[in-house]
Amino acid sequence: MKLQLTKDKTIDVKMPWEKSAAGGSFGRRGPSDVTGVFLDPANPRGCPAVRLQRRKGTVQVAAVGYVPPPEGDMPTSWDDLHNQAKWSLPRDFQAPQAALAVSSPGMFIRQTTVDALLADEKAEASAASAPAKKKLGVRRNSNPAPAPEKKPGKPSEAPVPYVPASHGGNRFVTVPLDEASFILQAGMPEYQVLWLSRLLPEGHRPTACSVQVEPSALLASLLQQPDFVAADGTAVAVFVTRTTIYFAAYRKGALLLFRECPGALGYEVMRELVKSGLSVTDDLVESILENSLIDPRPALEPLVSPVLQQLQLSLDYLAQRYDLHVDRVFLMGLSAGARYWSSFAEETIGVPFVAPGAFDGFGNLAKGVQLPEDLTPGSSQIYLAALGAARAAMEGHG
Repeated sequence: MKLQLTKDKTIDVKMPWEKSAAGGSFGRRGPSDVTGVFLDPANPRGCPAVRLQRRKGTVQVAAVGYVPPPEGDMPTSWDDLHNQAKWSLPRDFQAPQAALAVSSPGMFIRQTTVDALLADEKAEASAASAPAKKKLGVRRNSNPAPAPEKKPGKPSEAPVPYVPASHGGNRFVTVPLDEASFILQAGMPEYQVLWLSRLLPEGHRPTACSVQVEPSALLASLLQQPDFVAADGTAVAVFVTRTTIYFAAYRKGALLLFRECPGALGYEVMRELVKSGLSVTDDLVESILENSLIDPRPALEPLVSPVLQQLQLSLDYLAQRYDLHVDRVFLMGLSAGARYWSSFAEETIGVPFVAPGAFDGFGNLAKGVQLPEDLTPGSSQIYLAALGAARAAMEGHG
């Protein structure tokens, strides 16, 4: 899917799903050597990056680590666009192409419907045309011509799937979910897309081939998981980010449901709850959530219980509408404390959480590649968006 940015420059926006075989075969393949990078300005260590390579049908990890962030901030308005940063990645991450996952002000991702999309487009068109009519002094016709006769029985027509569009200053794509009446829409401000498209210098590795909002990249991070593959791509997942929690459901690799958990906050708030509830310093929070004899569950309960209530509603919906039942839920994104979330889940909704490492399923590393020594299932979660961005670019539509 190509966005026309300037007269002679385009960039692809890739979405990580379509009906697929479990394991992530999405039809037409993307690049075979790609670096995924999560532009994470809040991480003091830099931007998490993962380089993936496809060799003889197998996807391998070729590099994992942090890369220095761009020298310059992402713009927050058109006026900031002239402050264009240039970015060169370290040698190990200089794949031919790069997929960028972004969390930024103004980005959005939401499940919607055909009728809602058409209503939005109609409202925007009316708002855009109203000032022009007033300025030109158009008078109301006392004898207006009759409206053209509508053809009976014609259903609502959705925008063509996978074709990016531009409305209200945003670049976005709309992707149909498993049923035609449900659509996932994702986008970000146009000035940010332009800034990102010019971030990596042309003529040097890597070239930006994909721009993804963080949640859409997370959706592809499950593709290599052994349990996901063993279940034929049928699963329910909870993705915990720094500030937000998302639910997703898949059936045979196709996305059935995607929603933001209303009112829920992410792992930053979880850490603050532990810190204040147990009166500990920042450097002890991780240890308490993973290794301490102190039970942090009383501090976590105000955050986790509302999430489980909303998850139960989603599980009921999936069971009633799609006859989809699962005996466990993937919990992704937490670097610490996953076992307590699972304990709450078993007690409350009777379905445990499983929290695999982000790189589970990548048994074959590229020759000479070693994962960081301090990489654990928990610490690997920081690479989830970068990993998902690379997988989406490799297996998505271009």
